[in-house]
Amino acid sequence: MSARRSSLLRIAALFDRKSPRSGSADQTVRLLSWFNFFGDFRMYGPLMVIYFAQVTGSYAAAASLFAVKKLSSAAFEVPTGVLSDRLGRRSTMIAGAVVMVAAHLGYAGAPGYGLLLAAVVLEGFATALWSGNNEALLYDTLLEAGREQEFPRHAGRVNSMFQIALALAAAIGGVVAGAWSLHAVVVLSVVPQVLCVLVALRVQEPRVHGPLESNVLEHLGSALRGIRRNPVLRRMTLVSALRYSGESAAQLSPVFVAGLWPLWALGLWRTFTHVVSFIGFRVSGWVIGRLGAARTLLFGELFDNVANFVALIKPTVFSPVLLGSSAYGMSTIAQQTLLQREFTDRERATMGSLASLLGSVLYALVALGAGLVVDRWGIVAALLAIQAVVLIALPLAAFSARHGKPR
Repeated sequence: MSARRSSLLRIAALFDRKSPRSGSADQTVRLLSWFNFFGDFRMYGPLMVIYFAQVTGSYAAAASLFAVKKLSSAAFEVPTGVLSDRLGRRSTMIAGAVVMVAAHLGYAGAPGYGLLLAAVVLEGFATALWSGNNEALLYDTLLEAGREQEFPRHAGRVNSMFQIALALAAAIGGVVAGAWSLHAVVVLSVVPQVLCVLVALRVQEPRVHGPLESNVLEHLGSALRGIRRNPVLRRMTLVSALRYSGESAAQLSPVFVAGLWPLWALGLWRTFTHVVSFIGFRVSGWVIGRLGAARTLLFGELFDNVANFVALIKPTVFSPVLLGSSAYGMSTIAQQTLLQREFTDRERATMGSLASLLGSVLYALVALGAGLVVDRWGIVAALLAIQAVVLIALPLAAFSARHGKPR
């Protein structure tokens, strides 16, 4: 009897030793969810171009600030990815949150173009610090707990908080701007960024890194060689970049919708798209668990392309409902899952940043080309051209489905 009790106690102790690690993973998932919510709870979102124009006195100057922010993020992508792999996920996350607070303080206090320019550079830097790092943090945390197979489910829930934050912030921001002022909206948006810092301070650092290269250049070279030598990773990196370039359509879609719906309904349409994306992220883990990540990505991209082509080829009052990315959330989590499976542990964030850098370059090229098409042939032709570029991702994703690591 005593021997049996002793065996049971040893088994219980074994589970007790595992539980802190598993509990830490659950806590990190919750913290990342709130971090994403506060990070994107920016009430000025749909109104920022108007605020920039008020401060600078020019819409051209306002547009240039958005361009600088995108270029800043792209320029910092790879250095911050290397920093994450060498400094740690938690420290990089905290640094990004602090820099983002500084950027928002710059927005709130800017008397003119100069401080706004510095603020958008800081925001681009903060975005680059989070890009690649936060996904790597989630995957590494689950990997440390022996639960990496749960990544699609938790990544879907964590990313869904972006969408619900955008939807709520846009609605509240419009009310605040109407009741007080646009400047009040920007000032209040500093608060959620401060909360991001407090949340990041509670995150624990996962410990699953392999031995690092002796210097930064060797680390970067190792990451590049890893992508080059892995055919599935090469193609999935290109899939990620092509899908990101397709997001340039979001900047032009309101022009198309405004030709079919009254101007006051544009806010409702944007809220609807965020809610649909939120649902897609929330159910992505369930769908991937049944279809697999590669099939979910394929079917999701195929569905969105067909829906968008139908909406654009023969525009009707129902086209805005079809236009967008109904399966965006599921496809995004499937893509992240496939990439994380192929990334190496010691270069995970660097590889993610390289993929983001390629995506930013393609985004800029596609956006520029689409702008030229709009001027010459109209908005429908431009949106169709963007969809044609994204369509290239389908055969590449199909290759990954055949040759990638099993789910």
